[in-house]
Amino acid sequence: MIMILFLQVGGADKEQNILSQDLIKYRNNIKQAVENGVFFLLICGAYQLFGKYYKDVDGNIINGLGIFDYYTEANPDRKKRCIGNIVIDVNLNDINTKVIGFENHGGQTFNISSPFGNVLFGNGNKFSDTNEGFFQNNVIATYLHGPLLSKNPELCDYIIKYCLDRKYNENIILEPLNDEFENLCRNQLLNRFLSDTKNEELR
Repeated sequence: MIMILFLQVGGADKEQNILSQDLIKYRNNIKQAVENGVFFLLICGAYQLFGKYYKDVDGNIINGLGIFDYYTEANPDRKKRCIGNIVIDVNLNDINTKVIGFENHGGQTFNISSPFGNVLFGNGNKFSDTNEGFFQNNVIATYLHGPLLSKNPELCDYIIKYCLDRKYNENIILEPLNDEFENLCRNQLLNRFLSDTKNEELR
């Protein structure tokens, strides 16, 4: 038995359409893998394609896999995008942690039943949304790039532990790594982004 992690990222509308046509051929296999507990990390366009559909800026419908009930529609103004640094509050194994990333998407995602986190700074699933992404035990779908994993060691730990627990069918206890350097960087970013939010609220 091997540890399985499925990572997929996105692209522009043209590439989305090409990828959608290919992925739909394997929909049943992908759906079965999700139901069997394979871990999926879906970034941006991949996040969108696991929903019902993506409507592009010209109104064309790109069919999604329909694994989940959400859907995405592009803003008709090509120049208007959710772009910039973002911080969300996430609960991982009953522990709250802040996750940092960079978002860059024109698509607005609706009908999210279980968000990845609450937005503390940035946009999220839609312009000025309070929620970001989609989350269930073995699926994290998010607009956070930036790079997501290297900026968030606790998120890496969650994914690694989930995959190891599934592989060995037991609760694996991981030996803690020294994340001092990563956390120094994180704290600088968090202080900068969240203090900007407080300053905006005071204006």
